[in-house]
Amino acid sequence: MRTLTVISKVLLYLAIYMCVVLFTNWALNNWIQDAEFSAWLSNNPASSLIAANTIVIAIYLPLLRWQNIRMQDLGFVRPQSAAMAAGTGIWLGLFIAVFTQLGWIAENFPEIANLVQFVAGGGNFFVFVLSSLLLGSLLEELLFRGMLIHVFRQRFSSAWSVLLQALLFGTVFMSVTIGAFAALGAIIYGVIRVTTGSIWSSLLAHVFSTATLYVVSHFMKDSSPETFLILSFISGIAIIVHLYILLRRQSEDLKRHNKSITS
Repeated sequence: MRTLTVISKVLLYLAIYMCVVLFTNWALNNWIQDAEFSAWLSNNPASSLIAANTIVIAIYLPLLRWQNIRMQDLGFVRPQSAAMAAGTGIWLGLFIAVFTQLGWIAENFPEIANLVQFVAGGGNFFVFVLSSLLLGSLLEELLFRGMLIHVFRQRFSSAWSVLLQALLFGTVFMSVTIGAFAALGAIIYGVIRVTTGSIWSSLLAHVFSTATLYVVSHFMKDSSPETFLILSFISGIAIIVHLYILLRRQSEDLKRHNKSITS
C-alpha cells in the first residue's frame, strides 16, 4: 500500500509539471496572434518556461499544504556546506559547457549540444535569468530534489531515492541521449541535497552551475579543442573530488551521531 501511495504521488507531481509545460507552450503559440510577439517568442524559446514554471510552482504550493507536507520536509532548512555546494556547481557548469563543445560530442550527439544552447540561451539575457537561472533552477530543485526525494524516502533508501529522481528527470526529456546526460546532473544535485540535508545547498549548486554554463558558453565558444578537452578532464575530476568529500563528511557525521547514541 505504501508503494502504491508513493507511485501515485510521483505520477501526480510529474503529470502536473508535464501538462502545464506542454499546455503553456501550446497556448502561447496558438492563442496569441500578434506577429511581433510571435517573432520575439521564436527568438527566445525559453520565455515560455517563465509562465509555465510560475504556474507549476503556484499549483505545487497549495497541493503540498493540502498533503500536509512542510517546506522543512522537502529540505528547506539551514544550508550545510554551502561553499562546497557552490564549488561543485561551478565545476559542473564548466564541465557541461566545455564537454558539449568537444567535436565528437557535437557531431555524434547534437541533441545534447542543442539542449545546452537552449539552457544557456542565445536571446534575451533577462529571459535566461528568469527562465533558466532562477525559476528553472527553483522548480527543478523543488520537484526533483524536494518533492520526489521526500516521497521516495518514505519507501526507499536515500541512495535509491537519488537514483530514482534522476531517472525520472531524464525521462522528462523523452530522449535516451538527452535523458542520460541530464540524469547525471540530477544525480550530482541529488547527492548534494542528501549529503548536506538541505535543498538550499542543491539549489545553490544548480544556480552556480547554470550561471557558469552561461558565462563559459558565451565567452569561451571560440577556444581551441585542446582547451575544451583539458577543461573537461579537470572539471570532471573536480566534481568527483567534491562529491567524495561531501559523501565522506556525511559518513563521518553519521558515525559521530551513532557513537553519541551508544555512549
